[in-house]
Amino acid sequence: MRKVARRQMRAVMATEPGGPEVLEVVRVPEPEPRPDHELVMVTMAGVNPADILMRENQWLGPIRFPFVPGRELVGVLDDGRRIAGLTSSGAYAQRALVERGLYWEIPDELTDEDACGLTLDGLTAWHLLHTALRIERYEVLVVSDAASAVGCLAIQLAKSHGAFVVAMDRGKHRLQAALDLGADAIVDCSETDGLIDRIREATGGLPIDAALDLVGGDIFPALFQSLRFRGRIVVDGCSSRNRGDIAFRDLVFGSKSIIGFWLPNLFTDLHAIHNSIHTIFAAKAIGALSLPVEARYMLDDVRWAHRTLVPGNPSHGYPGKTMLNMIGYYY
Repeated sequence: MRKVARRQMRAVMATEPGGPEVLEVVRVPEPEPRPDHELVMVTMAGVNPADILMRENQWLGPIRFPFVPGRELVGVLDDGRRIAGLTSSGAYAQRALVERGLYWEIPDELTDEDACGLTLDGLTAWHLLHTALRIERYEVLVVSDAASAVGCLAIQLAKSHGAFVVAMDRGKHRLQAALDLGADAIVDCSETDGLIDRIREATGGLPIDAALDLVGGDIFPALFQSLRFRGRIVVDGCSSRNRGDIAFRDLVFGSKSIIGFWLPNLFTDLHAIHNSIHTIFAAKAIGALSLPVEARYMLDDVRWAHRTLVPGNPSHGYPGKTMLNMIGYYY
């Protein structure tokens, strides 16, 4: 049987480990069909901290270069359905493969941009709170990197569950965004000296039950030390690139819990994933959930998109989600 030539498409290729300069827009054949996968015409791709870590070869698992980055996409199936999906890589392309069970139809009330902002970050925020921390009504929760996409959604989801939320981030602009989304109190962590005391003061004397750390570095031990007896902290990602350390005696004497979280571990529990994504989409549809869009870039501007997620970069000061527009024009 004669083999049918695959169509060419535009995609972003990470040619080797390094900074944004290793990202190249190239023409490659579209993905080969695979069992239990659907080919998607991609309209939007999420730009996430995980993409940066993979590009730098600092990801949790081995990365084979060159590769097409991107773990989150929105697009259209051959039958015309709009879907949002998750991949291990390959979303920064005009077409990508998504495994059946890891994509979901988008309600008519949501735009592609809405769905792109809610899929990976929404699932992460939801399961950090409800699967990992098991947050309870009236508990006091501290959220670090509060103006990130995950942080913005975690604030709103925790508030809707009845928690008292302290938002922690750097700079007035990002902290104001957290207040606008419903945070009860804010803490500026631009300086770490005295941070533990500032965290505790922000609650007005209430003991801190739980913390959600997306940063690591000096932030992690400060959050850990601020917890009450039998408090708990969940760790997801490490945007500071510094893992931080905790003394064994502090862990034991405080009867505190440190919980690690990695969303792909839940992909075998499709019931939990499906229920949570549909709840998140429904909340957005009725106006109960929102997410600022930090920036939307064309495919050719992917290097700039990656720079927005680098702490210390001037554009990193804006809250919300960064995404790539894959359909070829601004709108």
